[in-house]
Amino acid sequence: MAEISTEAQLATFINVFPTKPRDQQRLVDLIVKAHEELIRHRPGYVSGNVHRSTDGYQVVDYTQWARREDFEAMVRDPAVAPHFAPIGELTQGRQCAYDVVYSHATEGGTTHE
Repeated sequence: MAEISTEAQLATFINVFPTKPRDQQRLVDLIVKAHEELIRHRPGYVSGNVHRSTDGYQVVDYTQWARREDFEAMVRDPAVAPHFAPIGELTQGRQCAYDVVYSHATEGGTTHE
């Protein structure tokens, strides 16, 4: 499970993939497959989350790694290319590294006013 905290010393990468509503589920399936078959088994992998927009036009892949170098080693590995090629046929994502600067969670559940 993702740990979103200013105190966690994790490397966070967020990939935003534009898509068409007709392709969104296929894109989600391909990204989840890449996580299940490859990414989550890589050294330094901490967590992965895939989100789809309710309008059908975006998919977001949120991954956390122990170190930035672990992520970079995964991307450079030639064995990874076959897993990412079908994703690249559907869309070109925008990948960026992030630092958590603020995070808050309500203790014990949801706040109702």
